[in-house]
Amino acid sequence: MGIRIDTTDTDYTAPGRRLLGILDDSSYYSLGVVFGADLCALGGTTHPSCWEPLKNAWNQLDEHERERISESRVQSMLDRGLIAALPSGTGSSVRYVLGDDLRILLAAREFPAFTIVTHHEPRTPDVTYFQPSGTRAIVQEIPERAGSHWLGSPRSPLDVIFSYRFFSQAFAAWELARWALKPVPAAHSRPKPPRLICFSGPTEAGRHASYQLAVHRNGKKAHVDAPGISADLTRRELVGFLTDTVTRWADTPRSIAARAATAVSSEPGPEDP
Repeated sequence: MGIRIDTTDTDYTAPGRRLLGILDDSSYYSLGVVFGADLCALGGTTHPSCWEPLKNAWNQLDEHERERISESRVQSMLDRGLIAALPSGTGSSVRYVLGDDLRILLAAREFPAFTIVTHHEPRTPDVTYFQPSGTRAIVQEIPERAGSHWLGSPRSPLDVIFSYRFFSQAFAAWELARWALKPVPAAHSRPKPPRLICFSGPTEAGRHASYQLAVHRNGKKAHVDAPGISADLTRRELVGFLTDTVTRWADTPRSIAARAATAVSSEPGPEDP
């Protein structure tokens, strides 16, 4: 029996607006969790920011194995309410449609207006923020935290769990500031590396623009280094600075390179964050 998930219906506008209507700038909505194999079965290996080890693990499987895994993951997503079965027709194919939460997170990964990637976190891969095109919301993708099981025997990227949260731009700025001010684990004999926050998105000319912040924690303050700024900021000042940065990328994601050439670097074409 054939199995087909209709991933073409990624119109997240109505459910996204509904969620934003019930959220404030200090709260978020959980979109649920999916496994790496779930993302692959849903076409996630074609998304612009797909984790490279996950893509490689999926592509290394033969067609029979991919079909077997997809069937298993479809049943799992059905049991978790992420997808729903359509009424059976006369054909042999079973069709499923996406639930609202899954539509939102897939649309964010597939058609991001811009992304924010954070580095120096004990996770694999990095935590990523997506702004779905045409919205003022942010979808945060959080891979499960690396644990001791990673050290014993390498775990397949297909088994990695990703959780997703939906919130406002203001909450995204607060969350980035909270993360940036956390202590960075490092050996005593080595200087602590900065936390890196990289904004990335397309320009009007179809090029790729990026803007990277390096944040060094200094007690209760943060020293921020980036094109156009080198300053010590309090938590409140850091939240304000990140709010302005997120808003600038959200409001004019396609004209940043032309408008702020000193703060943004442009490159010939798209590249993975």
